[in-house]
Amino acid sequence: MRKILCGILMMMTMGSVYAFNLSFLEYSPVYYFTKSDWAISEKTATRALDTARDNTKVTWNNPETKARGYFMPFGTTTQNGTTCRQMKIVSEAHQVTGQSVYRFCRMNGDWKISS
Repeated sequence: MRKILCGILMMMTMGSVYAFNLSFLEYSPVYYFTKSDWAISEKTATRALDTARDNTKVTWNNPETKARGYFMPFGTTTQNGTTCRQMKIVSEAHQVTGQSVYRFCRMNGDWKISS
C-alpha cells in the first residue's frame, strides 16, 4: 500500500513531467512529507478504503509537522467478487495543497490502483 500511496501523492500536483526531472515535487505536498507524515497518511488511506462509507471524509493530521489531509472513497462497486472504489485524496504540507482521484480495487487482500 505504501508504494501505491507514495506514487499517488507524488502525482497529485503534477502538470507536465519530463524524464528525470523531479522538480515538480517542489510544488507538491509530498515534497515536505516526513516519515511520520507518510505513516499516518498510509494508515488513514487503508482505513478509508477498508471501512469508510461512500462520500465520507477520513481525515489525518500530524501535529508535529502540521501536515494534513483526507481520503474520501466514493463510487464503490462489486463485480465478480472484486470490490473497487474511487477515492479522492487531498494533502497539505507547508501550505502546499494537492488533490487527485484514483480508482482502487481489492485484489488478493490488498488495494491496488486500477484503470
